[in-house]
Amino acid sequence: MKRALIGGFLSLIGSIWTLAIVFITGNNLVTSWDPNLGRFWSTVIELDLMFLFILSVVLTIIGIILMMIELFRKDQ
Repeated sequence: MKRALIGGFLSLIGSIWTLAIVFITGNNLVTSWDPNLGRFWSTVIELDLMFLFILSVVLTIIGIILMMIELFRKDQ
């Protein structure tokens, strides 16, 4: 139960951070961008948010994995 609670908080924090980065990027779009990357990713790179974006996605994934482990774990 404790692991599921920790996983829930990690995934919640990670998803809130991801959403915040998407909103920040959407409000500050660049005027010129690389067609291969796209406008969104060019803005994320220019605002130096790539590390935070990757960290928030990793937190979300770790939280989901912890909750899945707790869901499928067999108690003795």
